Amino acid sequence: MAVDAYTQAIDFDPTDGILYSNRSLCWIRLGQAEHALSDAKACRQLRPDWAKACFREGAALRLLQRFEDAANAFYEGVQIDPESMELATAFREAVEAGRKFHGTNKKNSQSSRS
Repeated sequence: MAVDAYTQAIDFDPTDGILYSNRSLCWIRLGQAEHALSDAKACRQLRPDWAKACFREGAALRLLQRFEDAANAFYEGVQIDPESMELATAFREAVEAGRKFHGTNKKNSQSSRS
């Protein structure tokens, strides 16, 4: 399993943020959001100026349905890499998911004003 291989690599070099990022992605694909978030945060600590670290954190937070936090992580990534369409799209999707999750999309807002 890829998670095991990344764990061994991290044991060998715990200062390599890319390894945490890659293991975070593995956890996301396995639906293990808490593990994914833990690795994404470790990655961001090691590589605070790396946009992909922000993306991994946002993806884990989105999986946890913490949409506002996810949007913030994606936005921080956009600030680091303004050219990243992947981050910009993820930011917009997290904002929209948060609106839907909290029932504050435009349709609901307009109906409540009537």
